[in-house]
Amino acid sequence: MTIEELLAQVPDEFRPVAAKYGPALVAMTADEFAAWIDLLIMGRTYAAWQAIMAKLEDADLLAAWRKTADKWDEANAANAARLDLQREAALAVIRVLLTAALALVGL
Repeated sequence: MTIEELLAQVPDEFRPVAAKYGPALVAMTADEFAAWIDLLIMGRTYAAWQAIMAKLEDADLLAAWRKTADKWDEANAANAARLDLQREAALAVIRVLLTAALALVGL
């Protein structure tokens, strides 16, 4: 499939997006495209975007995407640490409550 054939099948309002990212899709082999669809289905959007960006020749766009992806990774790591702390705090409260309950019933 050529980019022109792809653009002909895309609704008018999505043609600018297809024109920008379509060449990356067209450059994929059938196996690469199937693997890309699998990534989307599995919710691995970061890996899917990474596959698209690897096929594009726009260095500025790729650099901007990497910068944004790095910020997301940092935010995700901070969020994971915060969730771990919340879990630990909740477990500590539950342990105290369990100890108090056991003491109350004489165990």
